[in-house]
Amino acid sequence: MKKLFLLEIFILFLFYCVLFSQQQDILKIRNLYLKGEIAEPQQVENLKLEHPQEIIRNLILFEIYIDKKNAEEASKYYSYLQSFYPVSQLANYRMAEYYLSNKDLEEAKNYLQVCVKNDSRFHEARYLLAKTFYQLNDYKQAFKHYNVLSWFKSDKEIISTIEYLSSYLATNGNHIKKEKGILFSTIVSSQKINSPYIKVCISTKDNGKLKKIDAVKFFVSSDFFVLDERDKNLLECQGGKNNEWTIVYRTKLGMFGVISPYLNKEYRVKSKILKLIPKTENSTFIIKEYKWFKSSFPLNKEFRGELLIKHLSNQIIVINNIKLDEYLYSVVGKEMGKDKPLEALKTQAVVARTVALYRKNNKIHKDFDVCCGQHCQVYDGILSETETTIQTVNETLGEVITYNNKLTHPFFHANCGGITSSGEKFFCDKTYLSEVSDVVDNNFSISEENLYYWYLTPPELYCKDSQFVHLGVSRWLRVIKKNELEKYLNNKFKIGNKLKDIKILSREKNGYIKKLKIIGNKKTAEIKKEHIIRNIVPNGSLKSSSFIIEYNKNNDCYYFWGAGWGHAVGMCQSGSCGLAERGKNYVDIIKHYYPDVEIEKIY
Repeated sequence: MKKLFLLEIFILFLFYCVLFSQQQDILKIRNLYLKGEIAEPQQVENLKLEHPQEIIRNLILFEIYIDKKNAEEASKYYSYLQSFYPVSQLANYRMAEYYLSNKDLEEAKNYLQVCVKNDSRFHEARYLLAKTFYQLNDYKQAFKHYNVLSWFKSDKEIISTIEYLSSYLATNGNHIKKEKGILFSTIVSSQKINSPYIKVCISTKDNGKLKKIDAVKFFVSSDFFVLDERDKNLLECQGGKNNEWTIVYRTKLGMFGVISPYLNKEYRVKSKILKLIPKTENSTFIIKEYKWFKSSFPLNKEFRGELLIKHLSNQIIVINNIKLDEYLYSVVGKEMGKDKPLEALKTQAVVARTVALYRKNNKIHKDFDVCCGQHCQVYDGILSETETTIQTVNETLGEVITYNNKLTHPFFHANCGGITSSGEKFFCDKTYLSEVSDVVDNNFSISEENLYYWYLTPPELYCKDSQFVHLGVSRWLRVIKKNELEKYLNNKFKIGNKLKDIKILSREKNGYIKKLKIIGNKKTAEIKKEHIIRNIVPNGSLKSSSFIIEYNKNNDCYYFWGAGWGHAVGMCQSGSCGLAERGKNYVDIIKHYYPDVEIEKIY
């Protein structure tokens, strides 16, 4: 009996040795291919492998055939790879390149559209798609994609192309965008809810810094009062969709100017702040645009509550003074999305309420409580509200997350890629911000041996793509031509015009890169800061600092295979959807991502 047991152990040992050997062998073959040392499919085709090694083998064969311009044979492996994301992205991209090289624009367009549909931040695919539409004379679609690219890459080529297309479409009667008339929303007020107020600056950039503005144009759905810093009533104003009001700060005079739309008259007011208070509870404001001298910055967003216009030095800031829970109606929808599971949205509501109160109490910003961008939480006004987001906020009314009877600072992010980071990343050594696994198999951990598979063929995850999590969020790919990467890195880090290597020096336990080294022919740059690591590529940053890099000598391109979106600390929004799908409620989800916390009702 003992001998039989030992034999079983030995057989099991041999099985894992063979499995490990297969994993390493196929990766060695992959590396040989990337170096240009394997060019014939016969060197790979006869390998008998199990999943996931078979995926890597078929990827190698696909690329060998596409390198040889043999689309017929490549297509056989392409069909197989379509079941495995993100490997399928590379297959689509390379098929598109093949058809572009053969000047078959229609076929190339189809593959590129799949790439962009799968991942809207696959900028290299979008750039080729924009050029393809342009060459096909589909100028409306070309304009659309060039316009998206301009948000991330504002080079001369893209800007000049947008200007040309805009002019062409306008001249030929195809206006890019027709300005809509003013239309106010009908809202239900939370006047019966005993909610504290919060001051949200709605004139900040995404990073929390102030936009440079000196005037704001707006509409109010009802009549309203203008008060000064002492709450003295200065003006009683007429609202409505036909009355566009302007408030400007006259720097030389040191006074506000309130410009009446119907009297064509400017009222001068000497005050540090102007308070705009609607007469009725259910009123809304529409901010049409901000101005800085002659430059205009359209906004066209609608807000509840009150507006505060504050003077700072030679500019103004615009603050939405609003009930906390009405602010959350929008934040929950904008941060997580309106179509997510109810329990996931409740989780976001409690987390967002806690974040807002923590930042307010700790005075993160000097002149207001929170900004409207990712620096605090994304706030978009009424546009992001739905009946469901209102329901989730109201059903968790007053609930916050505490640790040791104190309000927590619960970081959150879009997608962790499978394992969250600890708060040490932000010098926040809190027990409730420890690493948490979103791998369904609790025994899984990332190792040097399975790191490649972690990115290309991940295990079952709570935060994987699903009906609630789009492709390109949990796993993603970027493809950068070597000459473009060299030019970009030399401009950024002065490494010289030849890129020799990019070496990953250290990682967190979850795969996120802590330090990397860029080696050029003139200089080596060592990078530790996460936001800089994410910006080592042109055409828009990487979604996270969790990635591996391949250089393919055969097509002279770098492949960045990545996981997750964001900093990975705290709650994973995608993972909360996965947990909710599996029947977990919002209390379970919060305690999954923030160990040892409590949920308290404070109002």
